[in-house]
Amino acid sequence: MSITTKKGDQGETSGLCGERVSKNSDVIHFWGTADELSSHLGLIKALLPDERARLFIEVIQTKLIKLMAHVSDIENCDYFFSGEEVDVLDKETGSLSEKLPKRFQLILPGKNITEAQIHIARTVARRAERLFVAVNEKHKLCPDAAAYMNRLSDYLFVLSQQDF
Repeated sequence: MSITTKKGDQGETSGLCGERVSKNSDVIHFWGTADELSSHLGLIKALLPDERARLFIEVIQTKLIKLMAHVSDIENCDYFFSGEEVDVLDKETGSLSEKLPKRFQLILPGKNITEAQIHIARTVARRAERLFVAVNEKHKLCPDAAAYMNRLSDYLFVLSQQDF
């Protein structure tokens, strides 16, 4: 089976709903960045020694795929995010935050490979959030999805501060 269709050779691609869009559209830029983020999270998942943390990263990767589908097919409510998904992310961030020092300080990434990779993912998550905002301004997507994207970089920041 070949995955090559040659339909994208002229600079367009199709979303889940079948609509053709420019490969330079904000939707495609978001998809690419969300895919990039998921790949970085995959590396983090492989590096993390804690099984619970690995499973949570996998949940995030699944949520990113759901969000990419939402952006691709905005009418399909199967891809909408709920406040509960945001709450789960907030709860995990809060749990990890309890181990942080009370005083915030700027962090210089690079104490080890895992921590540095988490910071890379955090910065990609911020870029993905900005691109999601750009798509959302045009298409009025699910507000809980925007909240999820906003919280994701917070989670990655506190994850980076854990002992590995």
